[in-house]
Amino acid sequence: MAGRPSDVDLEVAGEPDDPKDPGDPKDPDDPVEREGHETLLPSIARSALSTRSIAAAPARLHPSGFQDISETPRAPVPRGDDRPRRARTGDVIGDRYIVEGQLGRGGMGRVLRVQHVALGKVFALKLIKGSIATQPKIREMFYREARLASALTHDNICSIVDFGQDDAFGLFMVMELLEGQTVHHKLKHGKLAPRVACDIMWQVADAVRFIHSRAILHGDIKTENIFLVKTTVQRRLVKLLDFGLARPDLGRIEGVDGTPEYLAPERQDGAPASQASDIYALGIVFFELLTGHVPFAGDLSEVLTHHKQTPVPAPSKQVTEPLDERADALVSRATAKDPAQRHPDVPALLYELRALMGMMGMPGADHSGRRRAVTADAARERRDPDHRIKAAAEVFGAVPIPMASCDPTGRVRAANPAFLEFLGVAGDAAGLQLSDSALPDLYPGLFDDLEEVATKRRPIKRIIYLHEGGERVVEAAILLSAAPTAAEVTAGEIHLVLHPLRALNS
Repeated sequence: MAGRPSDVDLEVAGEPDDPKDPGDPKDPDDPVEREGHETLLPSIARSALSTRSIAAAPARLHPSGFQDISETPRAPVPRGDDRPRRARTGDVIGDRYIVEGQLGRGGMGRVLRVQHVALGKVFALKLIKGSIATQPKIREMFYREARLASALTHDNICSIVDFGQDDAFGLFMVMELLEGQTVHHKLKHGKLAPRVACDIMWQVADAVRFIHSRAILHGDIKTENIFLVKTTVQRRLVKLLDFGLARPDLGRIEGVDGTPEYLAPERQDGAPASQASDIYALGIVFFELLTGHVPFAGDLSEVLTHHKQTPVPAPSKQVTEPLDERADALVSRATAKDPAQRHPDVPALLYELRALMGMMGMPGADHSGRRRAVTADAARERRDPDHRIKAAAEVFGAVPIPMASCDPTGRVRAANPAFLEFLGVAGDAAGLQLSDSALPDLYPGLFDDLEEVATKRRPIKRIIYLHEGGERVVEAAILLSAAPTAAEVTAGEIHLVLHPLRALNS
């Protein structure tokens, strides 16, 4: 390699023996011009310069000591009946979590108290029930949703720090260990004061707003999945649990997931989970917080019939002390039988809740917990950033030029489909290491350049040559640039963009 280029220099990272004049750009077989190709660059998985298989990439360890949480799931080792066995105290799960005891059990499986072997830190580990974990569709959903969930950070969401599969015990998920109790358990001692109910509802709804803005649905919002955290500070802290995960057996309804007491009526007819069904569940939860009980209980068939046919009663009619009529209106709208009649999104629900809290002398809060004044413009301002996030994600995913973000070691954080196709990788970017791809063979100075961009924060451009097979070669530019220091997610990472320049005949 020659000396480092200036910010606008193009330097050759590799070249064919004798590149000739460009081919006809109108050629339908030209790799740059091919109609319908998802990426404008040939896949290096079939490049004449590729020497390693992406699919055969070995497992890697995260610097924290955890196994890479996005590692491609391993096939379980058969155990006779091929079913995961029950974990006991002292067992080691995933080669790194020592079981210390059981914290509880639920529809998805058992929750264990575990300690990380290397870090000595205690976590909560959920072992997914064997009858669920062995279903291929559920396994696929588990890994997809768990990758998404583990990448999210919000004050009111229980953090997922690791997940994977153990050959002996099956699928598992590791979460932060919380001290306190669920709202469901709290309500066994009686209903909550209206101000407390509004505070809890605010934090839960804001967590749902956040995951909806990332195109994730919860699907099972209920008081059993709302946790009151015991803290040393005065502020009440609420955590939403178990979001975005497959839970096919919770509902006791064949073919429908969800909990009947919170299930939107359209879900009974086979409609998929949606933002509207999450909003319906939020309305049921708010009713329960204000009254101490769900609106419909008892026999399963009766509960389902009520959800389809009976309006949810006004909370003010269920309690003896006065309750502002705005609470009745919020519950009524959120639990409308027709999804189109509910709040259009969670920010709209939060706007109504903020007005109710204002009438009760409780100033509204933003998602960081700071109190602030309430205006209609403020609600619209909250929605606009979420829409911009969605628009940016759609553009990133659809652009045909390979684009990605990675840390200075080459661990990919995000990549669009064109980048994955270019590397010849199936699925998503989770857990991908550039060192396990063929890219370093085409670009020998890749990791030196990544380090330089990260430390000096100036872009570097290179030229690489890609053999598509036969005599076809594509000349492409690769640009490395440091993510802005103010970036919320990718700060400290490097953005990569590959752009085809011309087709050559080798």
